[in-house]
Amino acid sequence: MGKYWYQKNLRFLQTVLREIDIIDYDAKTVVEYMKTVNANCLVVNAGGVIDFFDNPLEMANRNRFYKKEILHDICDEIHKAGMNVITRVDFRGVEPRRYGLHPDWFALDQNGKPKIGDMHNVKIAAPCYNSHYANVHAENFVNYLLSNYELDGIWQNALGFDHSPCYCKNCRDDFRSKTGGEIPRIPDGMDMMTALDSPAFKEYRAWKEFHADRHMEKMRTAIKKFGDDKIYCAEVFDIYNTSFSKATGIDHMNAKKSFDYIVSCVFINSFFGGLHSNPYDLIHNGATTIRYSRALDPAMQPVIVTGGNGTRWRMIADPLLEDRLWQWEIASVGGGLWNCYFNGMCPAKTVDRRAAYNEKPIYTYLADNSDSISDTVPVKDVAIYFSNPTKDRLSSRDETKDGYGVYIKGIERVLLENHIQYNFIPDSEFTTESLKNVKTLLLPNAAYMPSKDVEIIREYVKNGGGLIASHDASLNDENGVQRENFGLADVFGVRNTGIVMETYNDSYQLVGNRNSPLLKGLGDTDVLMNGGTTLLCAKADPSYDVAATYIPTIHNQPPEYGWVHNMSTEYPTMISGEYGKGKAVYFANGIEAQCYVNGHEDYTEIYKNAIDYATGGQYTLKAEAPRSVHINAIEDQNNADHLIISFINTTGTSQRPVKEVIPVHNVKAFVPLHNKQLASSKVLYGGDAAAAAASATAAVAVAVENGAVAITIGTLDEFASVELTLA
Repeated sequence: MGKYWYQKNLRFLQTVLREIDIIDYDAKTVVEYMKTVNANCLVVNAGGVIDFFDNPLEMANRNRFYKKEILHDICDEIHKAGMNVITRVDFRGVEPRRYGLHPDWFALDQNGKPKIGDMHNVKIAAPCYNSHYANVHAENFVNYLLSNYELDGIWQNALGFDHSPCYCKNCRDDFRSKTGGEIPRIPDGMDMMTALDSPAFKEYRAWKEFHADRHMEKMRTAIKKFGDDKIYCAEVFDIYNTSFSKATGIDHMNAKKSFDYIVSCVFINSFFGGLHSNPYDLIHNGATTIRYSRALDPAMQPVIVTGGNGTRWRMIADPLLEDRLWQWEIASVGGGLWNCYFNGMCPAKTVDRRAAYNEKPIYTYLADNSDSISDTVPVKDVAIYFSNPTKDRLSSRDETKDGYGVYIKGIERVLLENHIQYNFIPDSEFTTESLKNVKTLLLPNAAYMPSKDVEIIREYVKNGGGLIASHDASLNDENGVQRENFGLADVFGVRNTGIVMETYNDSYQLVGNRNSPLLKGLGDTDVLMNGGTTLLCAKADPSYDVAATYIPTIHNQPPEYGWVHNMSTEYPTMISGEYGKGKAVYFANGIEAQCYVNGHEDYTEIYKNAIDYATGGQYTLKAEAPRSVHINAIEDQNNADHLIISFINTTGTSQRPVKEVIPVHNVKAFVPLHNKQLASSKVLYGGDAAAAAASATAAVAVAVENGAVAITIGTLDEFASVELTLA
């Protein structure tokens, strides 16, 4: 059987229509725009908050400017153009008039009052997952749409409408029947997220996740009655967002179970940055979430909802170059894109048209190479073990309090700067098979780990795999029960003493073995920087090599007293050794987090050395390129000899957003053949004939040199990509 349309690379345009945008709406204009930019699916309003069709249902709230039917025109024009169309529905709540029709259809707070939010001076009464409005009414709503319009599916916007605990009769009765208790109350003066993190709400959160799943399955079932080619999807957020999943019970695992493709909202101008903080997210964060989505389910298409006019300043175009680099990063790891515009009938017909065609080169690249890209996964010489229990307990949007996300961001910095190919292995997918071809596994403060994973990792290293771990890795099981020692203590070569020292300031490490592979290229020094917190560990395996040890705090004021009698202690901060056929490195401090929040060579270069040591320096590709050039390799998940290697140039000014890319020259990447041959190669982007004619150095060349495929880019502007087939 062939693939459904949503099982191939996806390139969306979403027009989040304002009420007034229905005036003079012209489907032909929208379709012409989509053809121009090479989009292949439209997402357009149907209703829920305000209805853009002649809704006959009791809870209808028809657009006040409605004059003629537009959904039929949209479906006709989209399908004539060979594209697909899905509608946006939104069941987050209703204004007072509709609430008054059926107050019993909605949620209640712990005081028995309606859960009413003030959304831009509009009072909205919210439902819960068990409410009549979010179930019977919502099912009737999508049933009417799919029965009367030639739609290809439903996008449920604001699926996580049930943020705070609901105390309606349906919820209280069901919670009591399932658990024998009452829904816990949020203590006076305590904010909701603090309450949800408390043990009192543990049972409630599991119960709520069950009902979130049940709600999504009801919606999916209602839609699939109209055919398996009709899709259901909704949004989740990036992999660092714990507040959304804790409050709503919805994360990527729910998406994998219920959606037809995994859609993650990751905008450049981060909504979570705060009004006065740097609003621009890491340039590769969208690509990070694509990597995770692919690791979660390689069979599902991963898509990033982003947008030419962002989400914090919805009337203004995002910085154009920054936006394109963001999209190139996503495309380079095989992701789909979802251009979300919050005003106007299409980006060429809105108040700020500066980014109207900004996605065109990226969408064209994806369209031209869809058959090659659709079934790819990132090459993973190195894999990051993604611990959801650790994320749940230790992650925070406040990076000063974050005990997990900053560790992953630090790892990614090192991997991207050194052109090392990687992906995630979520704990939910962690098996012996998932480690196949992984040269080194990374455990960034993976503090909560089930015993079965501990055993898999132990055997993996024993049989020749590499391992790099830090801080609390394997110290607790997945339920939070602390082990007497690290679960992987024998692999780490240390024993935990249980003592944790604050090493945020004035803290150092004493160099031990200067010949340690971990210290390669660090130069002439007796001490190294230390940061974060450090576990005091005792060396347990005499065969392991101690590269550095903990130094007690040396205060910097007054400077005359900036010394200690003896900097030497027995506590290793970095230790390495052979375990069976494999190699292991353990850092007692949070080195990965420091790679992100600090970035000093004493962190980033040592961590790169650790990866070289654990892998034996054997990688899918090696590069001669600046650190500011990101090189990403993806492979066909059914044929590892089919590779696409992409180059994204982020070389520019030191400030964000990026406003200038400085071309770099003579960029090279080498793919060792390992007794194979280069069967074919194709320049997918960046080697056009016009550029080659204008300058001999602008061409992209592929050749076989010294047992490797050599890719040479004379001049790299924003992006280049090459397809290789080995045999």
